[in-house]
Amino acid sequence: MMRFFGTRLWLRWTFITLAGFLVGGVLGMLGGFLGVPLIGYPLALVIPGCQGQGAIGCFLIGATLGAGLGLGVSVGTAQRFILRSIVPRSWWWILASALGWCGIAYTLTMMLYSAVPAPGSPDFGKPIWAIIPSAWGAIAQVTLSGALMGLFQWLILRGSLQKSFWWIPANAIIMLIAALGVLGLGYSIGGLPGMGAFIVSFSPIYAISSGIIFGWLRQQNRTPTSDEV
Repeated sequence: MMRFFGTRLWLRWTFITLAGFLVGGVLGMLGGFLGVPLIGYPLALVIPGCQGQGAIGCFLIGATLGAGLGLGVSVGTAQRFILRSIVPRSWWWILASALGWCGIAYTLTMMLYSAVPAPGSPDFGKPIWAIIPSAWGAIAQVTLSGALMGLFQWLILRGSLQKSFWWIPANAIIMLIAALGVLGLGYSIGGLPGMGAFIVSFSPIYAISSGIIFGWLRQQNRTPTSDEV
């Protein structure tokens, strides 16, 4: 596996994914602002309990989904530049990434507001291993969102890469690490802007890990060309 660190394919995937996150940070912020009127307001009109003070929850959901959509489109578009010569109809990767990152952004944000101990709560200040039992539900939701993104993307990879099923558990494990990171940092993350900053700061872990598994999948199919070694 260490040979991936010397391949151009692995390096290209890692750096282009990081570039996608860099642009996605800006698009995610814009999407978060637009998500309130375009998603949050309609939700407040149709969901019971979203009137008055309850509308804040719908506005938060709208901002989170808008931010996730902006980030997902950016990262998916960046990765598509590598996939277009490997996977037919690679444009679908952008949609799969957008849907996947919407789910990840939503579950991570909900975890921040529902499972991370706030000051004054009995669990505040406890080490992460003492909080996990009470937060396992939120951790499972984040892990599942990673698996779902892997599933969406696997539907695109499966016709071109052997053993591409491993893309699903790999994404689940990466997002499990992200969930534990949120739980470990705890209240210091802050609100929605802090969550956005966390996701962008987590991008090297995602880029490197996904690059390793993608490089492995690519090597299962053929001997690397001179462009990849």
